[in-house]
Amino acid sequence: MTPLKKPSLADWSSRLVETVGRFPVTFVYIVLATVHLWFVCGKMSEGDYTCIDFLADLLTLGGIVLSYMLHLFMEGRAGGRRHVVMLSANIVWIAVCSFFACHYPLDGAMTAACIACCVAVAVSLFIVPFRRLGDDRPAIRFAIGFLGRAGLAIAVSGLLFLGLELLVLSFFYLFGAQVSDSHFLYLLVFCFVFLAPTLVVVQTPSAEKNRTPRDWMQHRFMNGVIHFLLLPLLFAYLATLYLYVFKIILEWTLPDGWVSWLVTALMFLSVIVVHLLYPVRFQAEDRRFDRRVLRWLPLVVLPLLVLMTIGIVRRFSDYGVSVLRVYLLAFNVWCYAVCIGLCVTRAKRLWWIGGSFAGALLLLSVLPYNVYSFTCGQLCRDIRSLAEEKGIRHFPMRDAELRQIWEGPEDGQSQLLEDKLVYLYTHYDTTDISRVVDAKAVPMQDFLSGEPSFTTVNDKYYFNIQCSASDSVLGIPKGYAAFRTVRYDYETGFLPCYVKHDTLSVTIPYQYRGRKTADTVRMPVAKLKELNESRIQHPALFYGRHTCLYLTGLTCYEEEKDENGFLSGILFVK
Repeated sequence: MTPLKKPSLADWSSRLVETVGRFPVTFVYIVLATVHLWFVCGKMSEGDYTCIDFLADLLTLGGIVLSYMLHLFMEGRAGGRRHVVMLSANIVWIAVCSFFACHYPLDGAMTAACIACCVAVAVSLFIVPFRRLGDDRPAIRFAIGFLGRAGLAIAVSGLLFLGLELLVLSFFYLFGAQVSDSHFLYLLVFCFVFLAPTLVVVQTPSAEKNRTPRDWMQHRFMNGVIHFLLLPLLFAYLATLYLYVFKIILEWTLPDGWVSWLVTALMFLSVIVVHLLYPVRFQAEDRRFDRRVLRWLPLVVLPLLVLMTIGIVRRFSDYGVSVLRVYLLAFNVWCYAVCIGLCVTRAKRLWWIGGSFAGALLLLSVLPYNVYSFTCGQLCRDIRSLAEEKGIRHFPMRDAELRQIWEGPEDGQSQLLEDKLVYLYTHYDTTDISRVVDAKAVPMQDFLSGEPSFTTVNDKYYFNIQCSASDSVLGIPKGYAAFRTVRYDYETGFLPCYVKHDTLSVTIPYQYRGRKTADTVRMPVAKLKELNESRIQHPALFYGRHTCLYLTGLTCYEEEKDENGFLSGILFVK
């Protein structure tokens, strides 16, 4: 029996150097992501996360996966072509990240588009490097191995993190050493942003092994997982749903909307099983049961998708349109396409399943007319229609029309209209809302609380300033050395406002050169009224003793004290 060779430091060093030479851009992104997140941790106490920070995080973290995929895809190709592809892809990724950073903080539509782009990059890791091979076994085997390597890397990084955290706390308790409050974040970034991806990349098999078809079903462990865990769970889902079909047929009722979630879980599990059973197509031995499952599973799942369709349509009928329901309906259509495609192609190739999912998500989220814009338009049409049934003819609605809705007789239509207004306020900005509601005349918190207080709202004593900062050129005031964005609202916490001697005073806390301090910015009420009454509101400058506020948003009452003030802008510090 040959004894195992004990790994030496030289072996580990040579392997690391070899891996860095194989994935150089990936390691550059790993180092940049770690350094920048450390920098963000250092200023976390200031609460100042800017669009530049968002750009750096999205660019480096997404670039790790993108460059890893490109290195795998271009292995073995000519050096010049490899460099051109890598450079072009990274330029495109920088442009995409810059686009999202220009719209930071992201609204709902931009968040969905950003997530769709990240999902597309992640899915491409398991498709693009293996697209030209004869079958999908190497891609599926790489995906299984990648998940195993990622799980192992996370476990090792987690153990190291706990060990280092215990060591740092020991210095604090045993020796009285001063430990920064942010040390926890520094260790977290090192272990899970630097170490974990490094371990995954270092364990990557060679290009030859990655592209060699191998049968994972020959391993006893994987065979047991497939036949004694996943398949029994799949059959339990199928039995439950078909029993539910018989139940609703006997009772002659519509399916409950919640059934959509069980069908969704069934569909994902079916896709996983189809991928894991894929090697039986190439095995000489007779595995009749596995072949039948692979052949007939899509056909058995297909009728159950009708349950999901009916449940979604019922949700639309009862509650109307929403972003989640539109995505769920699109997912239902994708499920039909997958099942029909598997039946037609007999599961000869599977790469198109993940590719179509990522492509559909991009089409629904990235285009100018997307799920969010469709939902907003439909909601506005529904609100106008329901409001017209209540006798309202003036749009956009102001407090008088909304008071008529809230104070009118309680019925299903009134509640539905209120729900749609609340949904519109919580998911869209004032530009979208202004088509049906005059957002300047109605406090947002009235909708969020569900208890409107229109009787106390008077336009004369209420400021609702939402400036269009994107159309303005920001000039840095003379004598100011630093700046930071400020935002106080119902999500981050309100800011107290005081009115005295026709001046609104707001005390804004901030941190400068490691020292926490605060300054009072004074805003003349006359200037605020002028902004409030302007049809097109532009940002304005207001000064404190040591600061200058570039105001982009203000919502408060003109009273002696308002504890629930909303404020946003850019604070310049001397």
